[in-house]
Amino acid sequence: MANLSASNSKKRKFPADENLDATSSTGRRKITAIDEGENISSGIGPPVDRNPNVNPRLGVTVLHEPSDPTAAVVDIVFVHGLTGNSARTWTQQRTGTHWPVSLLSRDIPNSRILSFGYDADVVNFWSPVSQNRLGNHALNLLGGLTRLREKSDTEDRKIVFVAHSLGGLVTQDCLWTSRNHPEKHLRQVSSCTIGISFLGTPHHGADLAAWAKFGTTIANIFKSANSDIVSVLRPGSEILARVQDGFHGLLRMRINEGSEIAITCFFEELALPAVGKVVDRNSAIIPGYAGYGIHANHMDMTKFDGRDDAGYESVVGELRRWVKGLKSSFHTVPPPTSETFTGPPPPTAPKPLFLVPFGRDPKFVDRIQLFKNMDEKIGSHRRISLAGIGGVGKSQIAIEYCYRYQNLHPDKHIFWVHASTRQRLEQAYQDIARRLELPRWNDPAVDTLQLVSEWFNNDERWLMVLDNADDQDTFFAKPVSTVVDVERTRPLSDYLPKNLQGLMLITTRDKRMSERLAGRHASIIVPLMTISEAQKLFRSQFEPNHCWSDEDSRSLLDALEYITLAITQAAAFLSQNNFSLAEYLDMFRTNDSEIQDLLNEELGDLRRDSESQSSVIKTRKLSFDLITKQKPRAAEMLSFMAVLDRQGIPKSLLKNDNDSNIDVATALGTLQAFSLISPEDNGTGYQMHRLVQLATRKWLEIEGTRDKWQEQALLTVAKIFPSGEFESWAACETFLPQAETVIQYRKIKKIYLEQYSHLLQNIARFDVLQGRYEIACTRSIVAFKIGKEIFGLEHPTTLKSMNQLALTYRSQGRWNEAEKLGAQAMETTFKVLKAEHPETLTVMANLASTYRRQGRWDEAEKLEVQVMETSLRVLKAEHPATLTSMANLASTYRDQGRWDEAEKLEVQVMEIRLRVLKADHPDTLSSMANLASTYSNQGRWNEAEKLEVQVMETSLRVLKAEHPETLTSMANLASTYRHQGRWDEAEKLEVQVMETSLRVLKAEHPATLDSMTNLASTYRHQGRWDEAEKLDVQVMETSLRVLKAEHPATLSSMAHLASTYSNQGRWDEAEKLQVQVMETSLRVLKAEHPHTLTSMYNLAFTYNFQSRHSEAIELMKRVVDLRTKVIGPNHPRTLDSINRLREWSGA
Repeated sequence: MANLSASNSKKRKFPADENLDATSSTGRRKITAIDEGENISSGIGPPVDRNPNVNPRLGVTVLHEPSDPTAAVVDIVFVHGLTGNSARTWTQQRTGTHWPVSLLSRDIPNSRILSFGYDADVVNFWSPVSQNRLGNHALNLLGGLTRLREKSDTEDRKIVFVAHSLGGLVTQDCLWTSRNHPEKHLRQVSSCTIGISFLGTPHHGADLAAWAKFGTTIANIFKSANSDIVSVLRPGSEILARVQDGFHGLLRMRINEGSEIAITCFFEELALPAVGKVVDRNSAIIPGYAGYGIHANHMDMTKFDGRDDAGYESVVGELRRWVKGLKSSFHTVPPPTSETFTGPPPPTAPKPLFLVPFGRDPKFVDRIQLFKNMDEKIGSHRRISLAGIGGVGKSQIAIEYCYRYQNLHPDKHIFWVHASTRQRLEQAYQDIARRLELPRWNDPAVDTLQLVSEWFNNDERWLMVLDNADDQDTFFAKPVSTVVDVERTRPLSDYLPKNLQGLMLITTRDKRMSERLAGRHASIIVPLMTISEAQKLFRSQFEPNHCWSDEDSRSLLDALEYITLAITQAAAFLSQNNFSLAEYLDMFRTNDSEIQDLLNEELGDLRRDSESQSSVIKTRKLSFDLITKQKPRAAEMLSFMAVLDRQGIPKSLLKNDNDSNIDVATALGTLQAFSLISPEDNGTGYQMHRLVQLATRKWLEIEGTRDKWQEQALLTVAKIFPSGEFESWAACETFLPQAETVIQYRKIKKIYLEQYSHLLQNIARFDVLQGRYEIACTRSIVAFKIGKEIFGLEHPTTLKSMNQLALTYRSQGRWNEAEKLGAQAMETTFKVLKAEHPETLTVMANLASTYRRQGRWDEAEKLEVQVMETSLRVLKAEHPATLTSMANLASTYRDQGRWDEAEKLEVQVMEIRLRVLKADHPDTLSSMANLASTYSNQGRWNEAEKLEVQVMETSLRVLKAEHPETLTSMANLASTYRHQGRWDEAEKLEVQVMETSLRVLKAEHPATLDSMTNLASTYRHQGRWDEAEKLDVQVMETSLRVLKAEHPATLSSMAHLASTYSNQGRWDEAEKLQVQVMETSLRVLKAEHPHTLTSMYNLAFTYNFQSRHSEAIELMKRVVDLRTKVIGPNHPRTLDSINRLREWSGA
């Protein structure tokens, strides 16, 4: 059989016309749609309106007006949410209380109460569904409100909105549209609005979108549905971002105008049954404004029973406060005159400075979500930070922010401070002092840093950008100075403004610096551009007539990983060199060296600091230099990772023997802080951006250290990669991408070739066990060639690689090549290690196994007897290798039909293992399975079944359900059931084996194909021909593709399909396949091979069924002659063929 020192010979019971197979099952999941109407109800038909006095209407309608209309000082406008309406949303269904009319009209009697109704149903099976988009609803609200107020001559009356869910977004869009409308009368709504109460509004998107979109899909089965409205709620939605950006711009404008809009946000505290919280607290709150919870779910948070309802008290309390303030505002106070002032006039403020050394980019692509995030942070923090990988666009975002800030705050100073070094920051502070004309700014005795810092702390009218604050030592380490001056040796962080009125915007590559300078909650990680942002940026860099391809641009952006600097650098190269996108992409795809050259091209950009690098490669070098200075171990780790596969780098590969856990954690933390690596989603490894990896490799090449790190990677992976047993499969899969990377290295020193060969052999062994025979063969050949040429044929490394290659050939069915190499290995080990060495015995056993597969059973027996006798003498009877040799010999006896001799050996092996290894040991289970196989061949089904049940149950308990040996034990028991005619039991087990194999081993693994063939065989016995055929065809096609046409397993799959055709009476199709199998077997396996004889036997049967008796008899005579010669006249198969010949001949 196979390896003496590894595992026993385990013969799967596959009859001559069988192999293995499986089915797939499909299940249907029942999904229940929930109407986002205000209540969850069952039944069909429209919901019951329990308040017949309040009917839902579309458009703006009056719900209540004071008896004296002129007494009203405010319009309170109610806007319902998704699938609600103007009545049901605000009505407590249990009591019928419609609180805007029943309660609010009494508590704020000087108000006119209005409602806006619109059709935003997503799933509504009883009424037509509007196709209005969000913007259309906003326009309808604006127009309806304006017309009603003009009709009643109340255009100047103040407005308060109460909006639920989607209604809040409609309200926001309405106000922004009003503010920017060219028609003056439509701008009144925005200018008159003084307050908004948002109830469960998804300002930042909502999970609601997921089930709402599902509801839309269901609704489309019956009729149209408004999925456009729902798509707005998707987190990251461009429409939502537009609405939010506009609304926040409106809020800032009103603040600057001294007429701030009062806002209160309410969020749901309870989950909706079967859905959960529709809008979570973070999404429902606008940073910088009050937020309160209502103890209800998303649908019930708008329904109140009475004045003592806590939710009502919260909402009406806010409304009452706004209206009270409004009353006093009706009395106009005349502006102060010069006579009002006493004392001297205030000093004239200096003209605001704008010290930003870069022009505004007219092609800047708006990062809407990012700027919104910045605005939110600024609402509660006066220091905010942008952190991200070099080249992601931090400084460009800061430049754009400065210009936007100047437009909103023309009375404030704006300063740009270069912070990459202490000298540059000191220079920037000196320039600020000079431009502000601070007292004694040019006095050498004055500490300029302290002078400017004090000004910042005493003035509130400024924005400072602290750009490229990357180096911790620059800000937090005391400078080395020979001057005894405490003030001048303070760290730079002491001189940064602490005034809570001014605003500081920091950019840095280092996330840790970001959090240290601005605080964790004020730190913003700048993400890579979205697809749409990157496409806009790339397209904007070219003239309109430039040759353009959307497909090529998308491919290039994917390759550039959406990094801003890489995109602009590529665009500049294209423009300057008159290249087409396709030509550049071809260069980019050529090899890593071409890519590195392209990314090393300098880009002239007036909006980049003159001292900053303007190529991707060089800007990465800045990060590398900083890391080398701050954390040398992190730089070493990055160098090591750069020569590996960039994805799925296991943490265990990165730890050296002398590293502590803290060393590893801080090194990885440093690399993550600079955004050079990131943890993978499963938490088991790390990955690098491709461009980071290419840049790092370029540095290593320039520094001449690339070969050193490749050697280190090879030694580390070779040491850690397992030998391929099932228990190590998970580890093998984890390390395989890295192993496949390091074996591609071209420059391997001779002193490391032994480790290189060892790694190749382990990978090849794992490949064989996974059924990847061709790649395993390629790797085994390379390992053997290295051993033969470098170490010589007699070196242990060469002998191991020779044995591995022979085993690989055998797995491919290339038995002649396996025999030749196995014989050479045996001859060499006899010479070098002598006959009694365990390695020699292993090589002999493997050669015997090859003989057995060739049907050369006498030669196999001779070798196996020799191995067994030597093992008994040298290793003794109870040694595992001795027991394996006995099991191998028993397997050969079984193939020869010498079942009594096989049984005797197998009983002996099983009893010793039961005594020495105990019943649960895998080797003991193997010996029991082998004995059961012999019982099956003898027709002793009950005894076979008893053993196989025991083996399966123990395997399930000890090895677990997914272990290959467990699956084999189940397949063996199923085969016994099939021979007993217990088809249903066999089918149940075989389906389970197939499904598990498909999941664990995958569809192309030989064991999976075996399981499918076995199931097809059971279907055949059950008369389920179509199902058997479907599986047989699938196995044959996969075998032809994966194993190729001449592999024995492929020929076996063709024979199985032919058997199915025969059972269906499709003789011509069966004959065609059987002829092909026989001819290929005669050419590849030769005439005397048992498989060839089986193919001839099967074809003879088909001839006989076709009434081609003379051809059938002639072919069967040939089978009888060859079987008599090869396996003897008394072998069961010989006797069976003799009986068939007599029957057909009428003898």
